[in-house]
Amino acid sequence: MNFELIDNLFQVAALGCAAAAAVILALRHKSRPLLMLALAYACFAMGTLYFVLHLAIIGDIPRVFYVSEVSWLASYLCFLSLQILRTETLRLRMRPLPAAGAALTAALVLHFRMLGPSILMSLLFALTLGAIVYLSAFHWQRCPAQRRTDGLLLGCIALQLLLFIVSIFFSDFTRFNLYFAVDIALTLSLAALLPLTLREVTDR
Repeated sequence: MNFELIDNLFQVAALGCAAAAAVILALRHKSRPLLMLALAYACFAMGTLYFVLHLAIIGDIPRVFYVSEVSWLASYLCFLSLQILRTETLRLRMRPLPAAGAALTAALVLHFRMLGPSILMSLLFALTLGAIVYLSAFHWQRCPAQRRTDGLLLGCIALQLLLFIVSIFFSDFTRFNLYFAVDIALTLSLAALLPLTLREVTDR
């Protein structure tokens, strides 16, 4: 079987289950951060599901798949909303390290035209990921007790960037390779945000 199909089905299943669990926990704890996390998981899973259905029905990788790209962008907008909620009690200031990380992230997205070929999509993705990196690094500096969540989210962004970069060097996606190793690591890292976010919610 095509390993790309296996990889994407695993991602849909894992993030779909994480979304369902996050919704249940959000309702139980009346938590906006958990709700934002559930929406992020759901958007990511739906984008991948479209990709899977195209691959299974048509039999090849879609050349243009704006449905998936818009869903993935929406997912990261939800992750950005999560970070905004986590930093709403802090007084944001310009800090050199978070700013450098955000600028580097945005530059990589634009250089490799991630979520392209549309310049608008790449620009929106660059701004979204850059903002997440800035808020995560800023929160990491200001709230040592919650550094695990910030560090993991920064790791997810790094894996997402690496995934796009690695994909450039592979043309055969029917067999397991480094691309799939990075994608599986990204899926597991995203899912791992749920227990960390739940711990923050219950510790308040």
